[in-house]
This record gives sequence, C-alpha cells and structure tokens, in this order.
Amino acid sequence: MKAHNKVRGSYRNIIKCYDESSSISKDDGYRWYKEAGDMAIVIGKLAGYKKHQALFVGAGVLAALSPQAEWGDNIQWGIQLVTSGIRKQTWNNHNKAMRILAGEKPLDVLGGRKVRAFYKAIVAPHGTSEPVIDRHAVAVYMGRTVTERELNFLASYKVMRRVQWAYKKAGKDLGVHHHVVQATTWSQWRINKGVAKQRKWS
Repeated sequence: MKAHNKVRGSYRNIIKCYDESSSISKDDGYRWYKEAGDMAIVIGKLAGYKKHQALFVGAGVLAALSPQAEWGDNIQWGIQLVTSGIRKQTWNNHNKAMRILAGEKPLDVLGGRKVRAFYKAIVAPHGTSEPVIDRHAVAVYMGRTVTERELNFLASYKVMRRVQWAYKKAGKDLGVHHHVVQATTWSQWRINKGVAKQRKWS
C-alpha cells in the first residue's frame, strides 16, 4: 500500500480539537507565531542584524535548530549559538544556522517541508505559507497518537499535502487562520497527552 493511503485522518478531527481547546490554548495559539517572530528578532539583533533582516536571520536560525527540539530548547540554543558559538544541534543543522548567520538566505539553506514551513510562519504569522506539520499536528489530524512508522510517511509529498490541506480546510471552516489553528491544536494536544502543562494566568 502506498504511503499516502496509510496516513488518513480528517480536518474534522482538527476542528474538534480546536473547539475543545481551552481559552488559554486559543489565546496562546493566536499569539504563538507572532511571539516566535519577536524572539527571532531578538536573536537576529544579538547576531548583529537590524530591523527586518534581524527577523529573517533569527527565524532562519530558529528553523535550522528546530528539528527534534522542544521550543524552549530551540530558543535557548539559538541564543547560545549567536552569543557564544555553542553547538547544541547536529553538525548538519548547526552548520545551516551558521551559514544563515554568515548572510546566506534562509530559504537557500533550509531543507525539509516542516522546517521551511516553520521559517515562513515565523516570518509571516498571517501569511499564505503552508501549515507547519510535525508529529503533534499529524496526531491532531489523525485523532490519535501516531507511530514512528506513520511519521516516516510524512516524507511523501502527497501525505504532507493532504495534512496541510486539512489544516487549511479546518481554518477556513472555523474562520481562523490556519497557522493559528495549527498552533492552538498543537498546544492543546501536547497538554492533553501530558507533553506540556497548561499555562495559567498569573
């Protein structure tokens, strides 16, 4: 059986997860990529860049260092890299971040649909780029935890496009930007599965 026939979920699962998300998760989801962009600017400025260039460079560094990294670690690694040259990622991902810091265009350096989509979402939170799809986003789409074997099928263009389409469809039906839908459901799913704790208002 082909890969695209082995990973089948529904945009309805995404809508259900969004509708059942807490008000805090929805608020976090609305702000997630905007705040990621703010952090990218901080990292870019620490690296010596200014204004919009700081955003592009910082977002590129964060995206390059993002594979298999929790968001908190992703931020910390980016700051440590630009301030002290410390490597926390694989040599391959570290070198991509260094190339971006040296002035190469992020999209000429970054590879992988998830990483490139992540970069674009940080740069333009309400833009037209494709939704960011990782293991948690796939789980929301499937309505259940996914296996490592199923995650490997994301290498298939058809599988990735199907999941991305589902998030766009869910966003259209909800009247909410697909990046916000993805970030909200991503946050709530991780809380539901005990991967992260529900943030409380202070």
